[in-house]
Amino acid sequence: MEIKTIKVLLKKYLEGKTSLNEESVLRNYFNHEQNLPEEWIQYRQFFIYFEISKNVSFPLPKINSYNNKKIWMMVAASITLLIGIYIINFLETQPTIVEQQEAEFAFQQFQTQMKNISTHLNNGVQKVSYLDYWNNSTEKLLK
Repeated sequence: MEIKTIKVLLKKYLEGKTSLNEESVLRNYFNHEQNLPEEWIQYRQFFIYFEISKNVSFPLPKINSYNNKKIWMMVAASITLLIGIYIINFLETQPTIVEQQEAEFAFQQFQTQMKNISTHLNNGVQKVSYLDYWNNSTEKLLK
């Protein structure tokens, strides 16, 4: 293979502009060529490393079924706890019959008191309107 072609391909490779075919030409050249120029020896190690690392595989971690059971038990316990808290809050917020009767009785007393206050205020408004009439008539006399 011509050194000029490899030089151009190597320059393109270092700039990240090569195609897959051009990269395979470089890989084959550096893996199989015996007489490399001295400045390219470091690239041989580079391409050999990629060739070796292509075949390396990492084993997947084994999933422990004990951990899965433990996780599901924690989820089930959390859901049970949340349901228990909801039921307790629901039962506490429901008023008993006695509490409902007391609340109705207090409301009826409040209504009667408000009616009494309303009648007293209406009487007061009538008396104030009488004063307003006298005020208007005195203003007319003064003018």
